[in-house]
Amino acid sequence: MADATVNYAEAYQQAIQQAFYDGHLFSQKLWNSPSNSVIKFDGAKHIKVPRLTINEGRKDRARRTITPVAANYSNDWDSYELTNERYWSTLVDPSDIDESNMVISIANITKQFNLDEKMPEMDRQMYSKLYQEKVAAADGGIYTDTLDEKNILQAFDDMMVNFDEARIPGNNRELYLTPKVNAILKRAEAINRQLTLEGNGNIARTVYSLDDVNINVVPSDLMQTAFDFTTGSKAVDDAKQIQMFLIYNGVQIAPQKYSFVGFDAPTASNSGNYLYYEQSYDDVLLLKTKTAGIEFVTADKVAPTEPTDPKA
Repeated sequence: MADATVNYAEAYQQAIQQAFYDGHLFSQKLWNSPSNSVIKFDGAKHIKVPRLTINEGRKDRARRTITPVAANYSNDWDSYELTNERYWSTLVDPSDIDESNMVISIANITKQFNLDEKMPEMDRQMYSKLYQEKVAAADGGIYTDTLDEKNILQAFDDMMVNFDEARIPGNNRELYLTPKVNAILKRAEAINRQLTLEGNGNIARTVYSLDDVNINVVPSDLMQTAFDFTTGSKAVDDAKQIQMFLIYNGVQIAPQKYSFVGFDAPTASNSGNYLYYEQSYDDVLLLKTKTAGIEFVTADKVAPTEPTDPKA
């Protein structure tokens, strides 16, 4: 008779985060949002996030007058449902299992899966869902300019100005862009430096330094506005290319919860193999009061150029 399956979900999640997320996940900083610390799980796939509201500001004081005393704040909860419920399973040959440490065995078996499939999927989910959340917020901040050396610094400045107007702190701002846009940005910065050194009085640059933000370069196939997540993650034709976006890390929450991870012992029904199965809930959500803290520049995707036949 087969042994009961043990749930290794919590230990496995910790092992995966320590072993693979750092250095292999382009969106790691965003998944590890500072705002994750305020999340309270309310069941398997429901979370609550506290929201403190001050009801009124200060008033003029009248002498020798007793003012009404009442609570001047409210402490509410915003509720969210995690919409991304995923699973993965595989048969595992008994010779591949280290009986002495099942958790390490699980991590070893799934290492290539995490690197080749899960982490690109998590990157694509993060970037596309942030964009979709921004669209749903309907508060502007989405631009469709084609970026080049002439306008990219202005586009960056405009986003930084908008953040300042929205009272978003200057620290912890992250700029994500594709390799092509990063190259354009470097060329534009070099051109600007040269013009400034030459003392051309027509230069209206610069409002902000690129040193004011952390720059993160992401492969373009990971940073698009939509993907097909039916099985793994695949590009879709009608998606837009996210050229770059600016975010204050913390305007989003990215809850993740492995609800089950385990092995079934070899049985006749499994053809003498272990059966590995993992199930998780996760999501990427913009906090309802902080949607101004992210802005995007998108463009139509450019089809890959076919290689030239040297015999032609």
